[in-house]
Amino acid sequence: MDAENKFQAEYSDYLTSFKTLSFDDANNESLCQDTTHRYYNFDKIVKSRNKKSTPASPDTIIFKDDKIYCVEFKNSFKEGISPRKLKNKLKDGHQVLKEIFTELNLQLKEYQLIFCVVHKGFGKNKTKESAQTKMHRKFQKSVIQFDLKKFKGVYFDDIVTNDIDFFRQQFIAKINPNLPC
Repeated sequence: MDAENKFQAEYSDYLTSFKTLSFDDANNESLCQDTTHRYYNFDKIVKSRNKKSTPASPDTIIFKDDKIYCVEFKNSFKEGISPRKLKNKLKDGHQVLKEIFTELNLQLKEYQLIFCVVHKGFGKNKTKESAQTKMHRKFQKSVIQFDLKKFKGVYFDDIVTNDIDFFRQQFIAKINPNLPC
């Protein structure tokens, strides 16, 4: 039995919509509006396993063939995101996922792990941008942000840090082309 089937057998009660997974209590809004497709609420799985001290973790896990996407939704602009908190989510989330795979008699190394940070965008004021600012933003979209590059190849095979537009237009196509966000 593959990882997705074993995971579903153990954690199907933790499946929920993108709208719920991307909900931000502080802003009282969701980054994604999809309520049809369901994915694992990894935060809740981690909390259920660790009653005393809850490790940091990404919001959701998405299985696609031999790839496992660990996605963290940040309902704020890039400038307002704490790199330290993301690093904790990346490292602690990997550790918990490794423990779960061991319990399910699975080998994590048989899968390509991808850590994703999806955020609101690159700035609040998009109306008066210079050409230089637009070029800088385009460049930012192509690099790993939040000082996470050093973890690529250590905890995760790939790390993607980008805004919700990128997630909707390009990233979702890799997971499920029919998936709205």
